[in-house]
Amino acid sequence: MASGSIEKQIKMGLGEAVRRLLDLEIKYRQGQRTEELTTERLLVLEALNRVELDLGFDCDEDGVPDTVEIFEKSAATSCCRIMPTGSKPKAKRAGGTRRMTKKK
Repeated sequence: MASGSIEKQIKMGLGEAVRRLLDLEIKYRQGQRTEELTTERLLVLEALNRVELDLGFDCDEDGVPDTVEIFEKSAATSCCRIMPTGSKPKAKRAGGTRRMTKKK
């Protein structure tokens, strides 16, 4: 970082960002398309697009995730289930549970 430059970082929860985008989207669709609103809407959308969800839909139960277009089909037929993708291990719950075993 060059000397004299200022780095600013703002942290916002995912839910808060989605709520803000929805508020901005409502105003935008109601015709309140000011330059500031349009710019903020695009910035929030860009920030949200940096978060990627690692999941897939499997409608034919072949164990292979189907394409993004499946959202529309799933909404119409409720045929699909969400499945994990990638090689990351499943996250453990905070505090986890332990299986109790009887001592012999």
